[in-house]
Amino acid sequence: MVIDVLWFCKKKRIYIAISSFSLQSEQFSMAPYPALRLLIIVILGILGGVNFPFSLKGWLLCSALSLAVLLGSLLYEIFKHKGATPVFLSALSYTLFVFFSFAACGTFQINCLPSNGLLQFNGKTVLLYGCVDGRPELSEKGAGWLMDVEEVFENGRKVKIHDRAKVFLRTSGSLPIEVNKGDMVRVKGKLDLIPEAANRGEYNPRSAARLKQVAVQLYCAGPWLVQHEGESRLNAFEHYIVLPVYNYMMKSLEKLIPAGQEQRLAAGVLIGEKESMSEEVFESFKLTGTAHILAVSGLNVGLLAFAIHICLQRLKVTATGRWAAFALFAFILLVYCYVTGNSASVQRAAFMSLVLVGGETFGRKTYPINSLAFADFLILLLNPLDLLNPGFLMTNGAVLAILVIYPRFISPQRKGCGFFKSAGYVLLSSFMVTIAAIIGVSPVIACYFGTFSLISFLANIPVVLFSNLLMYDLVPMLILNLVSPYAASFFASSSFFFAVLTLKSARFFSTLPFASISFKPDATEVWLYYAILGAILIFSYRKAWGKLAVSFLFGMNLLFWYSFIIYPHPVAPDMVTVNLGKNLAILFSSGSETVLIDAGRGEPHDQKRIEQQLDEYGLAAPKAVVQFYTPDSLIQKVPARFHMQQDSTKLSLPSMFIIRPGDRVLKLWSRKRSLLMVSGTSRLKEAELYKADIALLWIYRFADKQQQQLQSWLNYVHPKYCILIPGSFLSHSHLAAMQRFVAIHPGLEIRCKTRQVVVP
Repeated sequence: MVIDVLWFCKKKRIYIAISSFSLQSEQFSMAPYPALRLLIIVILGILGGVNFPFSLKGWLLCSALSLAVLLGSLLYEIFKHKGATPVFLSALSYTLFVFFSFAACGTFQINCLPSNGLLQFNGKTVLLYGCVDGRPELSEKGAGWLMDVEEVFENGRKVKIHDRAKVFLRTSGSLPIEVNKGDMVRVKGKLDLIPEAANRGEYNPRSAARLKQVAVQLYCAGPWLVQHEGESRLNAFEHYIVLPVYNYMMKSLEKLIPAGQEQRLAAGVLIGEKESMSEEVFESFKLTGTAHILAVSGLNVGLLAFAIHICLQRLKVTATGRWAAFALFAFILLVYCYVTGNSASVQRAAFMSLVLVGGETFGRKTYPINSLAFADFLILLLNPLDLLNPGFLMTNGAVLAILVIYPRFISPQRKGCGFFKSAGYVLLSSFMVTIAAIIGVSPVIACYFGTFSLISFLANIPVVLFSNLLMYDLVPMLILNLVSPYAASFFASSSFFFAVLTLKSARFFSTLPFASISFKPDATEVWLYYAILGAILIFSYRKAWGKLAVSFLFGMNLLFWYSFIIYPHPVAPDMVTVNLGKNLAILFSSGSETVLIDAGRGEPHDQKRIEQQLDEYGLAAPKAVVQFYTPDSLIQKVPARFHMQQDSTKLSLPSMFIIRPGDRVLKLWSRKRSLLMVSGTSRLKEAELYKADIALLWIYRFADKQQQQLQSWLNYVHPKYCILIPGSFLSHSHLAAMQRFVAIHPGLEIRCKTRQVVVP
């Protein structure tokens, strides 16, 4: 949860004030919030351009017409009307111009691709030349980055294009990755479409890539296929200021903090380098709803802004000093934004801080909500599709909730309070800020990620506190390391201590029972939630308790009727495949009972994906787990009442019967369907036990002999659904033969790792 804090000094004492505003009934007006009014129009325009099937030319035409009407009405005001306020036509045409312009931008970015782009090379091995866009993301498997492609080399010909590609470089842990932002590189590999979600409700890489105007990805087998060529495209500011600052920060962390998860956590908190965190540690932060501290966000910018603000107080005694302090403040925030990767949350917090401090410099009153809206407008002006980014929505939901809800919980602290009362007030304020942020951001997290943390209210207090103290130790550590590494080592030791406390707190809360539950509302339910919350807040500020109660009850009824009656609940299918990378799990249902066949590699992540698919398709929890490829030792770990291992030949359930007619052959019956699973065409037989409505066949070779075996079996059985699953080492020529075979046989399909097979 992102916490934006306005820090100020008064009479040589430092006070911490959460930005608040007044919504009394006599003051409730949109007049102080021009940026908010503009932002609403911008958001509606982007949503219209993305969701409505209207052509780009149509949006541009409407934008041009509204601009012409706006210019005409302004000329009329200047020469004829001469009024103090604009005429209605001017206001309407201005609104429509903004709406149509952002709708055109949204349509262009989400739907339009270069006509001579990289799609024409899909499926081919090519050599790309271009510039690395952004900081590469590191992981245990390799590195990935976006690339602005300028040239493509394929079969001896060179084609000049202007397109973007996602590159993944496979490396081992022992090989360093010598790729940085702005580098001009040549990369060789196979170009493919970015895959869609492997299973329903999971993360969709293709949709996420479209928000960045990327449609293809290139897989590079190793660093030997990457060659630097040409000078870096970094501008002078990035080359001489940003890059040295980033390198200094990373080297200081590596030198002063011992290697391990603590060092990686410090890098994540300070500059957003969270990719190297272990999966176990990252999962503990996700379960407790505290993963936001691993990414640089408004909290980090707020803490840095506070430190800068304190250090520059002495400059603000004169007008010249105030302007110099503001310029230095803006420069430091600009450098920090570039160092941390310019994420939407960092940009929003930086813009908001600049507006607030700029208002103080100009001597004008600023409204935090208007500042937030102006920051969002600037972000969407640079990239309208950031509106669809979960990070953008989460950071705004959290900050807006803090600005609106927090003042209803806590009143300003009175002066002259004792130490214990002040300490209690700080703790209570921290707790209420956390609650407000969770209220604002939880629906977005649940909608995008399908989870809700039941203990995030408690877990955020120690985790955020220790991570804040970690941040406050890292800043002086970096400054002192410039002059005295020995003095910096004291702050480094303190940083290490608070990193340990942060990690232990997250791990402790993640081990508690029911730390997180699966819950995934749709977009309509999220909008209903925020509408109800907004109505409650408005009537609460106006102290209209009767209207508040009516709004709450009416909203709860809407959610109830929509969730249980209007919203169509999924009808449980008879069979669903679950893609687990190279592995495959099958859910077979009789309506009342479900059987799980195989469980991937038996890792917790695989089990969670299977459980998510059970929820997505409305299937009951597996009553039995059957072994087909997964080892018996892993099958035993899956929670179920029955476990049919490799040496078991049959299993009888109230609504299902399972047998093994032969080695690597499995047959299941229910009252409605039958399922046959066979490994290899040589095991197919023209016998009654090998007949089924649904057949899954693993193919390892597909020469003439295997085609004849499969054709003969198909002529005997005539299954309604038959899925061919290529083996890992199936040659390209045999795969091509299989594709030709499937093309002339209706009812057959080849298993795809990014598409599920669902039999209703």
